[in-house]
Amino acid sequence: MTGANLLEVESLVGGHGAVRILHGISIRARTGQVTTLVGANGAGKTTLMRTLAGVLPAQGGVVRFDGRGVTNAGTAVRVALGLALVPEGRLVFPTLTVEENLRLGAITPRARSGARPRMERMWTLFPRLAERRTQAAGSLSGGEQQMLAIARGLMSEPRMLLLDEPTLGLAPAMAALVFETIRTLRAGGMTILLAEQDLHRALAVADAAYVVENGRVVLDGTGAALLADPRVREAYLGIAAGG
Repeated sequence: MTGANLLEVESLVGGHGAVRILHGISIRARTGQVTTLVGANGAGKTTLMRTLAGVLPAQGGVVRFDGRGVTNAGTAVRVALGLALVPEGRLVFPTLTVEENLRLGAITPRARSGARPRMERMWTLFPRLAERRTQAAGSLSGGEQQMLAIARGLMSEPRMLLLDEPTLGLAPAMAALVFETIRTLRAGGMTILLAEQDLHRALAVADAAYVVENGRVVLDGTGAALLADPRVREAYLGIAAGG
């Protein structure tokens, strides 16, 4: 069941050192919904996700999570509050087994309680991982590693999952499975902020969405409304108005 805003971002400025990439971004993400960030490569989506997770420092603006100001909070604080990032590029621990990777996802005090039944839920949600639980993560396919990265994020018992480009580099069948997983998580009440280049699928799964260009939000609305917007269709889907 959806509720109030779980994440509120106001006029966020950030980047890498002296290189400014985010120029006053403001977004909202409501509890129990999928909020999608779409835009071309280099638009600032990954920088925004990393700044929200505390990996990169905010250089201005405000970030609130469940009403609490976390603009200057470290990554550990945000994870403890229930904000988990599944980063672009998956970044699993390749020499560790699938099960060991999942156990590392539950390393915080918040996540250790109930870790065993949570892992059983991961095996149910991701049966391919259950079949490969004793394999080294580096031996998995790209799609399987993405499933593992999502499952590891879920092992931290997040209240909100930040998914950064989860289908990047995946075969079409595996990309479709990622979006099916997102729908399943949403149906279970998980709040998700999704950054994704596959605009059509990303907007189709979104309750709310923002179009990001050059570190700024240029359009926002429901996923369905933006998918039908002729400006979006022409600029990002290559469909001319009336097409």
